[in-house]
Amino acid sequence: MNIRESLRLAASSLNTNRLRSLLTLLGIIIGIMAVIIIMTLGRGLENDVMSDLEGVGTTSHPVYIHARPDEADQDDDPFAALYYDEPSSERDGMTIEQLEQLQAYFGDRVQAVDIAVSGSGDVAYGDTTSSSSIDAVLPGSLKVRGREVEFGRAISEADLSGQRPVAVVSQEFVQALFGGDPSAALGERFDVDLGGQPAAFTVVGVLKPHTAGGQMFGAQDYAEIFIPATSADRVNLQADWVTSFTVQAAATEETSAFQADLQAYLDRVYAGNEDFEAEVMDLSSALEGLSKTFGIMSTVLSAIGGISLLVGGIGVMNIMLITVTERTREIGVRKALGATQGDIRMQFIIEAMLVCLLGGVIGVILGGAIGMVATSLAFTQMAWPPIGAVIFALLFSLATGVFFGYYPASKAAKMQPIDALRYE
Repeated sequence: MNIRESLRLAASSLNTNRLRSLLTLLGIIIGIMAVIIIMTLGRGLENDVMSDLEGVGTTSHPVYIHARPDEADQDDDPFAALYYDEPSSERDGMTIEQLEQLQAYFGDRVQAVDIAVSGSGDVAYGDTTSSSSIDAVLPGSLKVRGREVEFGRAISEADLSGQRPVAVVSQEFVQALFGGDPSAALGERFDVDLGGQPAAFTVVGVLKPHTAGGQMFGAQDYAEIFIPATSADRVNLQADWVTSFTVQAAATEETSAFQADLQAYLDRVYAGNEDFEAEVMDLSSALEGLSKTFGIMSTVLSAIGGISLLVGGIGVMNIMLITVTERTREIGVRKALGATQGDIRMQFIIEAMLVCLLGGVIGVILGGAIGMVATSLAFTQMAWPPIGAVIFALLFSLATGVFFGYYPASKAAKMQPIDALRYE
């Protein structure tokens, strides 16, 4: 008997017992579907996070000021700077003037410098109130964060030096306080209350909608206000000095070379400080670490999903044993007509493989569709099922059919024709 004849007999058997075949397929379908969904979601999460970090890592260099570690605390962790104590006084931090000196020292090699000083409070315009985040920024902060002004202007050097009470706001802020009309917001004063300290600011710019990567569960839906760092004390924010900041290099700068030069500059600035140092975070190492972490997560989650495949495989074996029992007389007739043990074994193994492969194909289609829809809703862009995962799932389906179909097939092949013909 050739393979084509075995496939025809297997298809005929599946078609004869449709409901039982469908129930048998469900175990394989659910297992494969779970694996594909998990792998697709993992790919979507990885793409979202990695694209965001890679986009930042190519030109942006985060700097953290922290206590000098003991020799015993030194390690290769790229995030180690985040674990150490931060400065508690201006003497150990970096002032706005020092950041301006840094930018002047590097000249055209640096596009902008950003600081991380923020809070949240209540904002009001007339009788309309809302909650909002308030960020103290430098003139180049919005560029570092990938934000663009759509109406009006950005925070300028004159705003910083003059300590002006001006603000650039988000589209969500305009929607909350001005009915979504940017032209109505420009030039208007609004009140801010952060920690019981009220102040008034004037809108000078409105940002484009925020669509940058990293928004894992949709675009931001809260109001944002950006004010000059020198005006932050009006709302009880301390921005005269900072413990962390980001330097954005020019696009032409080679990442590792610029990072080394920046670290050397900061080492000179802190050469006389015995307690604290400024460290440039190496995002390339962080990216490698995250990539390995995502790989391990996908493998572990897929292994958990593979348990469903094991259960489905046991179901296939159970059904094949029942099928062998039901078709005992058929096996006896075929053996009496000259079918060999190999022919009988091949017939039932191919039938088990066909069940598992069909379940695998359906599981891949359903899992891929669900995974793609889920990633399009949860992340900034839709992710396709990994090709490797699809191929692995289909091959695993075939292997499941062979593994769990071999015993029933061998049982059928070993039947004696005379005993099979007498079976009732």
